[in-house]
Amino acid sequence: MLVTRVETVRSPCRSFCWILVHTDTGLVGIGETYGRADAAEPVIHEFARNRLLGQDPRDIEKIWWTMYHRASFHGLMGAELRAMSGIDLALWDLFAKSLEQPLYRVLGGRTRDQVPVYFSGIYDAVETTKQAFQDRSKECVDKGWKACKTARFFGDFYPDRGQTEFGRATGYISATDVDEGRRRFEWVREAVGDQLEVGLDLHAAFDVPSAIRIGEAVRDLNPYFIEEPIQPHNFAALKEVREGAGVPIAAGERIFSRWGFKEILELNAADILNPDLAWTGGLSEVKKIAAYAETHYLPVAPHNYGPLTCMALTHLMAVLPNTRHLEFTDDHYPKWNHYIDEPIAAVEGMLDVPERPGLGRELSSAMLALERLEVEAE
Repeated sequence: MLVTRVETVRSPCRSFCWILVHTDTGLVGIGETYGRADAAEPVIHEFARNRLLGQDPRDIEKIWWTMYHRASFHGLMGAELRAMSGIDLALWDLFAKSLEQPLYRVLGGRTRDQVPVYFSGIYDAVETTKQAFQDRSKECVDKGWKACKTARFFGDFYPDRGQTEFGRATGYISATDVDEGRRRFEWVREAVGDQLEVGLDLHAAFDVPSAIRIGEAVRDLNPYFIEEPIQPHNFAALKEVREGAGVPIAAGERIFSRWGFKEILELNAADILNPDLAWTGGLSEVKKIAAYAETHYLPVAPHNYGPLTCMALTHLMAVLPNTRHLEFTDDHYPKWNHYIDEPIAAVEGMLDVPERPGLGRELSSAMLALERLEVEAE
């Protein structure tokens, strides 16, 4: 089997870039990356031209390493890693299809029959009132959700929104704003108690003392985790937050490749890792990151923000023993399901593991009808 042609397709919103890897057998593998795809797409074309065309797509490790050596000139971040991630996913899809097996089979077989997911952005579509938050909480518990994540408790007080007297370029949060954020969390606990695990997303908005201040304020409300309390690239500082806040810390969405996760694990700077498969190096890399986390007895709960990425992570998390809930942005799927040929839906906070060969989804006919850019050989 050899790669004969590679194409990219952009979503109507331009945020997603899909990769189609064609072979001389007629099989086609599909991959995905997202977020600032304008920068990633030309790198996908470069890597496909120089590292993929004419190769056996089943040699996934070899192809990953040839891309890695090229990308390492630029620090293993950004467009290069997103390009590698999308290509890697397409190769895994192709490999499983060549064996006529669902992806989880070629990754090692299942450790669970369904994958638990958490409702990311649970309060995004409701007003910031006690009644609205409590009604939403009860509604989700009644539908079987057992875990969620929100930025709505402290998101109004991100410094970059100009809420402080120090301007936007700061990491400060006032005691008054911390009290208001805590009050919103209390609304949820009053409504549903501990029936709902609640993660707090701080989007790396704060500095160390402010992050510790938030953690101390909500500690007794038993948050599932606080995600990205500070920018994650100084792992000693992240460890300081973890130790000072006294609550579980999730990190990894903005960390790339296994080398990026090495120090965070060795310093015990986080409790839960949330790598993004479409950014950090692909399925190959997330599997290795999870294996290293397992040696530290830590779970992974990957960041998940796209339909094909969701399918890949569903397969992977069915295989991995050291997982927590997979992120699932339930409100986005009415739109994203138009991108694929069979909808994705969580039922009572669970995803079924697909049994179709490969990822278990293809791009929809509407997406395949969009303009494609073919990689031209040199």
